[in-house]
Amino acid sequence: MYDFKVGLIGMGQWGKNIYRNLESLNVVEKVYDNNLKNLSLNVTNKNMIAKDPDDIIVSKNIDSVFIASPASTHKEYIIKSLLNNKNVFVEKPLCLSLNESYEIKKVADKANKIVFVGHLLQYHNAFKGLKKNVQLGKIGHLKIIKCNRLNFGSIRDKESVLYDLTSHDISMILSLTKKLPRKVDINAIFKCSKKIADYINVILYFEEDIIAIINSDWISPYKEHRISVLGSDGSLIFDDVRDWPKKLIFNPSIINPNKKITHKSEIAIDVLKHEPLKQEIEAFLNCVANKEIPKTGIQEALNVQIVLSMIEKKLKEKYF
Repeated sequence: MYDFKVGLIGMGQWGKNIYRNLESLNVVEKVYDNNLKNLSLNVTNKNMIAKDPDDIIVSKNIDSVFIASPASTHKEYIIKSLLNNKNVFVEKPLCLSLNESYEIKKVADKANKIVFVGHLLQYHNAFKGLKKNVQLGKIGHLKIIKCNRLNFGSIRDKESVLYDLTSHDISMILSLTKKLPRKVDINAIFKCSKKIADYINVILYFEEDIIAIINSDWISPYKEHRISVLGSDGSLIFDDVRDWPKKLIFNPSIINPNKKITHKSEIAIDVLKHEPLKQEIEAFLNCVANKEIPKTGIQEALNVQIVLSMIEKKLKEKYF
């Protein structure tokens, strides 16, 4: 299907899923991970294993580099790949500071190469269905967006729940509002570390009286991955924990002008079942093949990073 080859740096918990999809598309040339166990468990063709990241980054046989290594390594690998004439797919977050984001964008623009960020849920059919229905006016005027991303997750020591989880929801919110927030408020809980938040509540205030509320938590005893979009004529709910027939729901209940709730029955919206990661990877490969600008390209990633920076600034003002 594709007449070019790619390399993958990082074969951890998420990298192995990227590798599985790349293998099914027959585009993998080399893979690297500093943990040999990750490689031995997942890579059957030992000739694919690179000795170090440079075996991938400087290779003349590789057109594009997939980066699924820790976020603290992203900037170095991205810039080095761009300087070696490679397109880049990088797992979220793009990097860990706004200044690093600007550096990456400057190099990407000069190299005229794609930097595609793994904001996975933009490629989920349920979110695409939600967004389409919002654009078609199904819920009327957009008023409130609520995002909950809670679970017992990997507790990291170099990036907070803000970068690990909240970036997904910011990406979806900006995709719906088409603009940056004018103001942010935050609350956070620090349980596993004095400096890295384990739970964060964010309120984003936009023009036209739109509010977005985000709850991100990796110390929750239950799992909830849900975005709800409330409008003047009803609500749309994308619940990724539910089975595919009920992942996307339209609730026509409204608060009427007398401030009373008019209750109506929920309606499931058909969503084609498809692995979001495979669709995301194919979107990147198609952008490379056709020289197209991705919807989660460097500018979209920079906008997400701007909002992360606004939140981080509030965190420092309030807690440090």
